[in-house]
Amino acid sequence: MGNKILFIFNPNSGKGKIKNSLFEIIDKFTDAGYEVTVYPTKHANDCERKIQSCASQYDIAVISGGDGTLNEAVNGMLRIDKDSRIPIGYIPSGTMNDFASTNNIPPTPLDAVDEIINGRFLNYDIGSFNNKPFIYVAAFGAFTDVSYATPQINKNILGSAAYFLEGLKSLPRIKGVNTRIVTDSGEVIQTNAALVLIMNSTSVGGFTFGKFYDIDTSDGIFEIAVVPKSVNILDLPVIIAGIRNGETEVHGASIISAKSAHITTDEPVKWTLDGEFGGEYDSVDFVVNHNAVQFICENKDIGGNNG
Repeated sequence: MGNKILFIFNPNSGKGKIKNSLFEIIDKFTDAGYEVTVYPTKHANDCERKIQSCASQYDIAVISGGDGTLNEAVNGMLRIDKDSRIPIGYIPSGTMNDFASTNNIPPTPLDAVDEIINGRFLNYDIGSFNNKPFIYVAAFGAFTDVSYATPQINKNILGSAAYFLEGLKSLPRIKGVNTRIVTDSGEVIQTNAALVLIMNSTSVGGFTFGKFYDIDTSDGIFEIAVVPKSVNILDLPVIIAGIRNGETEVHGASIISAKSAHITTDEPVKWTLDGEFGGEYDSVDFVVNHNAVQFICENKDIGGNNG
């Protein structure tokens, strides 16, 4: 690893606790021989702008915030010529931190710093959703608007309980949407869908699905999960249990693997990308960008490879 770090943190992420650890974080990096430049984000998309404008002047970018902040960092990195991109280290400080859960990144800031210092480069696939990058999930339907619809102040005060409460409020709005999915291999799913997830993760919305498939974040493949409207909401625990046991078909819900897919709905639907509002569409082209960025993490239990 090189010795110049651009450390970007979101001071409003989670409960803002990262601000209490700043000195210790910087001290740890400098003790390990790094020269650290610190930048607090000022507004939405500031992380993306900062990465795009000056990341190539550094050896490593370290990001602290929630999954939305990390998404901004990846968006910024993909706007740089591939030869100039630098590895990304992550110190999770959001409310759910699905990316950290999938990659076994410790929730404690100083432990996360140790993993960056001692970790390895991990090539990582990034999804493209109508040319918008996402790291671990693009979704529409039941509960998918909870992460971006929940007010930040509620997230800070209530933590993950805020998502649960907002999810309960969304129950009456759950409806099916006529959906057609055609994958690169020619597989077709056509159903009245209550939930569609395109994911490269074992954790979505703070819920850990477990190792229901042999996840490899650099194999060029994402999973697409589809839950039809016909499924009773009370059957969801049974569906999740089946998925955890490795079933690809349970109670009408299904999971398929794809390198790309074309998804159409009979009306525009609101999508979420990495927990943030991703736009409203009735036609979506999804493609996996193979090994698009590098992360630094220990990644003990899942697939991937060293860069």
